[in-house]
Amino acid sequence: MKITREGAFYFIEKAFPKNIICGFTTKHIDYKTEAELFSLLKDKLKIASLNQQHSTYIHYVDDEGLYKGDGLFTKKRKLLLIVKTADCLPLYFYDFKKDIVGIIHLGWRGAKEGILDGLDNYLSEFGIIAGVGLRVCCYRVGKEFLNVNKFKNFLVERNDELFFDSIRFVKENLKIDGSSKRCFYDVGICSFCNDNFYSWRREKTEKRTFSFIYKL
Repeated sequence: MKITREGAFYFIEKAFPKNIICGFTTKHIDYKTEAELFSLLKDKLKIASLNQQHSTYIHYVDDEGLYKGDGLFTKKRKLLLIVKTADCLPLYFYDFKKDIVGIIHLGWRGAKEGILDGLDNYLSEFGIIAGVGLRVCCYRVGKEFLNVNKFKNFLVERNDELFFDSIRFVKENLKIDGSSKRCFYDVGICSFCNDNFYSWRREKTEKRTFSFIYKL
C-alpha cells in the first residue's frame, strides 16, 4: 500500500486494482459543497453520501443520492461513495471476485450493534483498508465498555484508563486471518494524534474528513 497526495486529496494506492480509486481529504481545504470539493477530481462522477446515524444500516446502491445509514456498496462505475468522520473509523472495501466497492462509517455504537456482522452475506474475496480515525493510542473509553461482550477482548488498560483497539476489533470481526481470500491494510493515521485531520475529541469540531471510493 502507498499513500500519495494531490492537492486537497490523499490517495491510497497499490492495495486494490488500479481502477479502484480511494482516499481521503485533509482539513486544509476550502469548499462550499461536496459537489464542489469532488469536482476537483479528474473524473466526472456521481456522488452517493450518507446521513450518518451510528447505525447498522448499509445500502447497496446503483445511483447517486443521500442515504440514511452508515455504509454504501455498489457495483456501478463512476459512482463516488463518501463517509464523513472526525474520529470514527472509515473502512474501504473491494470484493475482488464480485467487483463490488464499499465504504463504512464505523463508530463504537455501530460496532456494538453489529454493522460488520452481516458482510459475509454479500462479500467473499475482499480487501479492507482502515482509514483515518482513532487508534488504540487515543481511543479512550469508559469502564462501561467492560460490560459489552463485543468489546471486552479489545480493551487495553494504561494508567487505570481503558483504550479501545478498533483495528484489532475490525480484523477479528471480519475474520482477517492471513488467508488469500481476505487482506487488510491500515493507513495508520490517528485522527487525534495528527492535526492535519479533524478530531471531535481534540477540538469539538463540526467539520469532517471525507473518505471516498469509486471505480473507473
